[in-house]
Amino acid sequence: MDRPLEVVFRNMKPSAELEADVRARVARLELLDKHIIGCRVTVELENHTHKTGYIPEVHIEIEVPGKNIMVNHKHEHGGDTLTSVREAFDAAAKQLQQYTARKTLHLKHHEPAASTVTE
Repeated sequence: MDRPLEVVFRNMKPSAELEADVRARVARLELLDKHIIGCRVTVELENHTHKTGYIPEVHIEIEVPGKNIMVNHKHEHGGDTLTSVREAFDAAAKQLQQYTARKTLHLKHHEPAASTVTE
């Protein structure tokens, strides 16, 4: 990545374990596309957690040449923070793979047909 990874925690205490998990998952994303310019991950608890429990929303912004890939994930049923992060990164990986496949298709050049020269 051209810029360092940003990990932000909102309305919750920063967690070294969670940040290490996020960094490992971003490293896996870099294996899918070597041209990631930057990545920002926000883990956020809503102000009114009594309605949603203590499972945060995870927002991932991945900047690649010509596009920003955005994932907003809110885990609804059961699970924990790590489950929410895992599912958000699974969705980000899928979008990044689709972007890479489209980019590869777009950049693929067909060789021109060989012309026959008669003497």
